[in-house]
Amino acid sequence: MERTIQPEEMSLRRNLEDYVVSHNKILQKAVKSMSPIILLRNAHPMYRPDFARELKKAELLSEEATKEFIKTR
Repeated sequence: MERTIQPEEMSLRRNLEDYVVSHNKILQKAVKSMSPIILLRNAHPMYRPDFARELKKAELLSEEATKEFIKTR
């Protein structure tokens, strides 16, 4: 059986889930079912661009969705 999600992508998602829960315990049960973009929207605004870049690099977030979190000059 072939994996559909690579281990590094799983750890990135897990890091984002853990980060969201560390700031909002109420979402602890819900983070597993959230899409990457919803997780980003629940992360602290200061750290969203970093997570967005990493998710885009891992191809878990589209270019268009990334624009919401990374401001261009």
